[in-house]
Amino acid sequence: MSKGQFATTLVLHACPDAILDKANDVLLRYSIQPVWAKQSLVVLSSKADCTLKLTQAKASDLVSELNSFGLMHFELTQNLGEYGVLYMSLPGLGIYRCEINSAGSLVLTEDQINQLVITSSGNQREFMRLLRIALGQSWDDILEPMRASKYCDNVLLLNRAG
Repeated sequence: MSKGQFATTLVLHACPDAILDKANDVLLRYSIQPVWAKQSLVVLSSKADCTLKLTQAKASDLVSELNSFGLMHFELTQNLGEYGVLYMSLPGLGIYRCEINSAGSLVLTEDQINQLVITSSGNQREFMRLLRIALGQSWDDILEPMRASKYCDNVLLLNRAG
């Protein structure tokens, strides 16, 4: 591994077929040549997994460029040794970034937790809402069926609006 480059996994959960060429152009600039497959959970979309080595700055730049399309569902995980970084990006939600430990669990700092306590002003319901946001739960809720579909063919996306 080149100095300053870290093991990186990019999972493109859903890329609209209409922007595949543009997405491929961005990915080629990072020496990524994905093998696309149809995404059955999102109409007219494709998916791909890529493993590569990137610097922290390049990984951040890649996430920003892919997010700029505003249409892709993806996540990027970078292993930095004792810890790592997780980025998740979704249309309408944007980019979520969090540090992860060696087991892949999200890590909140003491300062982040103190801020949640202060902002919630003793309201447990508000604290739980803020904690869900801090842990990227909205991103996870949408991406989890896409992660599961990799291992099982009978996954469905259900609209929770009623």
